[in-house]
Amino acid sequence: MPENSTDTDAAVRTQSEPSITRLSVNINEDTAARLRWYKEHKGISITETVRRAVALLDLVERETADGSEVLLKSRDGKSVRQLWLV
Repeated sequence: MPENSTDTDAAVRTQSEPSITRLSVNINEDTAARLRWYKEHKGISITETVRRAVALLDLVERETADGSEVLLKSRDGKSVRQLWLV
């Protein structure tokens, strides 16, 4: 289903298709540029970019709420940093 689907499309949806919610958000230019860079880098849509960002935030929040730590390890394995979200 196209990204710009609206509730008027509900009659056409099958039960297996997820419901679509259209959101409008205000972000600064730096955040918009980062979203556009990731979109281009991965060759995906802005919608998919935001979906992945939200999924990652959800994962980190759930894991840290359960007491886990999120660690970033350098490519060579010599440096490890802990990721903190406030």
